[in-house]
Amino acid sequence: MKADRFDGSQDGWPELVRLATGRMEEYAQLWEGAAAKFSDSSYRSEDLIDDWFKLWGKAIRDMTAGAAVLWTAGMRDAPGQGAMRDDRPGG
Repeated sequence: MKADRFDGSQDGWPELVRLATGRMEEYAQLWEGAAAKFSDSSYRSEDLIDDWFKLWGKAIRDMTAGAAVLWTAGMRDAPGQGAMRDDRPGG
């Protein structure tokens, strides 16, 4: 999966909503998969371990992304701050 970038040069809310919606769908799929296995009594201890690591992997990824978005927004809106520097090659 490509790294998600929040482009502050334009109204980024539609993109942010699209990313958040996609992330919530990932959590829903994980939940629905576990619920389906529970309902037909095929959920095993290995599934619990796999689901646990998938859940925490997604949660840590999303907490990190959320912190980055908040940091970027805070730096952009900080008094006396000009345009953020671009560390990309050629930027």
